[in-house]
Amino acid sequence: MIRKISASCLLLLMLFLHLEMAYASERVVLLSVPSDIWYKRVYLIADKKSWMDFENFTVQIGDRGEIVYHFPNWYHGKYDPVLYYEDINGDRLEDVIVVLNNDRAGIGTSLKDIHILNQIQDPFLRYKEVPVEPTDLTMSRLVKLERHGNIVIILADKEEYKIDISKYHFTNSRKPYLGMDTIEYSIENGTLNGTVNAYVVRDDSVYGGLLGHLTIEYFWDGKMYKAKSITFKQNEPEKIRNTSVSPIEETN
Repeated sequence: MIRKISASCLLLLMLFLHLEMAYASERVVLLSVPSDIWYKRVYLIADKKSWMDFENFTVQIGDRGEIVYHFPNWYHGKYDPVLYYEDINGDRLEDVIVVLNNDRAGIGTSLKDIHILNQIQDPFLRYKEVPVEPTDLTMSRLVKLERHGNIVIILADKEEYKIDISKYHFTNSRKPYLGMDTIEYSIENGTLNGTVNAYVVRDDSVYGGLLGHLTIEYFWDGKMYKAKSITFKQNEPEKIRNTSVSPIEETN
């Protein structure tokens, strides 16, 4: 009886491991960009390691698989990835832009990984991965934060913005900071943009009160996508709701 139970357990264990291995090697198409022209269809393919972990990426251009680029070091976890196929450097050739969520990043590191494949001007429609200026370098180069009493001063691209934080009703507000780990990327009118939120530390020095957001506009300088300009938009303070109750009028 003991031998039969052991054999059954061993069989179940082998079946479980087989299913795990099969699931770990599942190849999926995460995203695609449709087109009426077959060689302009773009596919983002990866190994599905779990319900939220994806590794070993491939970017395929066209339905026939003639143009395929492998990126074994890319990683994505949680939330949704983003895939664009647009010209963002002004050469009239569509570029591939992939935004992944790196929830394994350390503290102070961006949770968004952006990868750009610039299309090269040649008969073979080749692509080349090019860098984007790191967010921390952009902020140190173009943004400064100061606080004087209740006034927070944001100097963005030589433009000065003054914010009275007393209007926000933050509890125990302290040092202002930029949430560079939560940068969001988007493309508008053929231009790559990045959005970084500006906060002030409040309460227990962990939670941040939102002051507004900085929008970075990137351009292609021939070697990388670099910040061209930064603008700030203030978040309107929420009005305190009037919780007082009006007295009930006496009726005759």
